[in-house]
Amino acid sequence: MEYTSNEILQALKTGHDRDVLKFMYTRFFPRVSGYVRHNSGDHDAAFDIFQDSIIIFYQYVRQDKFNPDYDIGAFIFTVGKNLWLNRLRKESREVVIPEHVDFFESGENIMDQLITREREQVVAEVLASLGQRCEELLRYSIFYRLRNNEICEKMGFSTENAVKTRKYKCMQKLISLLEEKPGLKKVLQEL
Repeated sequence: MEYTSNEILQALKTGHDRDVLKFMYTRFFPRVSGYVRHNSGDHDAAFDIFQDSIIIFYQYVRQDKFNPDYDIGAFIFTVGKNLWLNRLRKESREVVIPEHVDFFESGENIMDQLITREREQVVAEVLASLGQRCEELLRYSIFYRLRNNEICEKMGFSTENAVKTRKYKCMQKLISLLEEKPGLKKVLQEL
């Protein structure tokens, strides 16, 4: 049986939600599952994330925080996506970015996407030129936004102060590299 958004919201508010919840699992789980599984997750992780998304949605509805103009499926997917990205950051797994991007679907100009891709490549090359240890440290620090204690644990530093010192040295190395190549600095500033 199909339910409209209004029927779903009404059922959740009144507590007559058993069939509606089954419908929501059937209707919305595949999209969340696909995202999680495509980004280093498995079926169990996808199911956990989806359940958490449903609980958050349910709480929003019960507390009258959910705007009925929102698309329920998009809301649940976005919550699930954010929950999964947060978990990945904590576990520091990498998110898979698809190689092929459908330019028409994304709404971005093809040139903008090509320029962005070139800039990302420049950043990767710059980080690689710093050496593997600095590259890894700066990725954890800047891109994954890990705290020094998390970096200490992941990279095997003896103390958080050792992480700070190494990070400082890596940043100095990066700054001197950028000063040697002003064109490179300009490209990175445009990011």
